[in-house]
Amino acid sequence: MSLCEWYANRSVLLTGVTSELGRVLLEKILRCLPNVTVCVVLRSRDGLSIEDRLKKIFASPGYERLRQEMPGAISRVKTFEGNLLYEQLGLSDKDKASLKEVTVAFHAGGPHDGVLEYCQDLPKLKSVAVASTIFRHRGMIMENLQNEKIPELPVALVRFPFVGPAYKEPKPGFVETLKGPTALMVGAGFAYGNSEFQAEIIPMDIAVNTMIAAAWEVGMSNAAKPMVYNAVTLGYTWEELIKNNRRASWSFPYPTFGIRGMTSIGPLYWILVLLLEWLPSVLCDIALGLCGRKQRIFTEYERVRNALRSLEPISSRPWSVERNRVYLLQQRLAAADRDVFPVTAEVDIEAYLLCAAAATQKSCVNDNNLKIIRVIHLFLLCAPVIFVVAYIASRTLLSHK
Repeated sequence: MSLCEWYANRSVLLTGVTSELGRVLLEKILRCLPNVTVCVVLRSRDGLSIEDRLKKIFASPGYERLRQEMPGAISRVKTFEGNLLYEQLGLSDKDKASLKEVTVAFHAGGPHDGVLEYCQDLPKLKSVAVASTIFRHRGMIMENLQNEKIPELPVALVRFPFVGPAYKEPKPGFVETLKGPTALMVGAGFAYGNSEFQAEIIPMDIAVNTMIAAAWEVGMSNAAKPMVYNAVTLGYTWEELIKNNRRASWSFPYPTFGIRGMTSIGPLYWILVLLLEWLPSVLCDIALGLCGRKQRIFTEYERVRNALRSLEPISSRPWSVERNRVYLLQQRLAAADRDVFPVTAEVDIEAYLLCAAAATQKSCVNDNNLKIIRVIHLFLLCAPVIFVVAYIASRTLLSHK
């Protein structure tokens, strides 16, 4: 049975919907599995009810395509007040009774112990897909449980590397927040690490496809025990990402004094960051302050630096990961399903980085910062030319005298 046929008319449970992965996962299910009902567990927060929080998610840029193609898709989402840290997810008896029809569960963020414990009480459950990370492990990361507490359930434990901008869906390069991988990919700043190591990054749309397909495979196989899937990466080194983002950095520059590159030499790293990123940011803010303008460049520098700092423990060492099961999963998908839910992809890296830079500039950049940095860069480019012209003109005048 194909993936789309297997999911038809199912009721699925989704936890962790407010995470980046969870939001993209919900959008993908609603857009590409039109007969599925999604039961979302979340909690009221910051004065917003669970219905208000769901509406806020639907109003976000990542749902623009869904709003255009399926404006009534929100009607297929049922919200339930709960908390992943509470016993039985903090659900009321009435809500637990309503969730008895759930056959597939997805956990996209946060601690999974409570979710899996609750799933044991779902009588019609066929499979559970749980998002995890490869970075909690050391040594060779195999396709089996490694110190992970998973009950005897049909679980697809999907371990991810860093989740980066979307490759194609919901739109090419889509990104909502500036994280370490994105900051490096768009040339926002200099990074610490060994550039020859594999870049442990997966596009967010490939990540959600892997969760959907893994849940299908586990459900189809009637597995009684957990199965582990180590998700694929882009297939490039950090150095290859940096080399191929030249066009992206030029076309859609990030508004900092960040420089492109990566080094594993500590003193060199700190010298370059100090002289070419920190110092210009400080001087620029001083100049802005003297002109009565808001000082904002150093704040952006710190945001980028904090994002890139999260890369350091990952980019400084190689990761040995077994990924055979994901490639076999790709082969088991029907041709039509592979087109809609690819779990591996040959990425045109230059086009991918260009789209990511454009999306980052649109979603994560302060327009005022961008204008200021462009003026400063233009001045720095023109200053040497002005100096040379002035020098030649002065020499010419002196020679005529």
